[in-house]
Amino acid sequence: MDAQALVAALVGAATWAAVCYRAGKREWWAASGLLAIGAAALLSIVTEGNRSHFEHSVVFYVSVSLILWFAIAVVVHQARIRRRDRADH
Repeated sequence: MDAQALVAALVGAATWAAVCYRAGKREWWAASGLLAIGAAALLSIVTEGNRSHFEHSVVFYVSVSLILWFAIAVVVHQARIRRRDRADH
């Protein structure tokens, strides 16, 4: 097995396990954020190497969009945790 394929498989499996765990706890924003960051990591792994300027630009902008989604998901998830904690007190 190619080392790059092994790394991609491990990142994919770890991401999927984390997403399933968060979804099982009904933490949808955390799950979607983990899915976004995992997809960005997989995209970087799979498209590594020589590529055209256009392909590089597409990968860059898709990765930035996914990382931005991750950041939004983290902020929303933290806000929900704080709101839930205030409601419990």
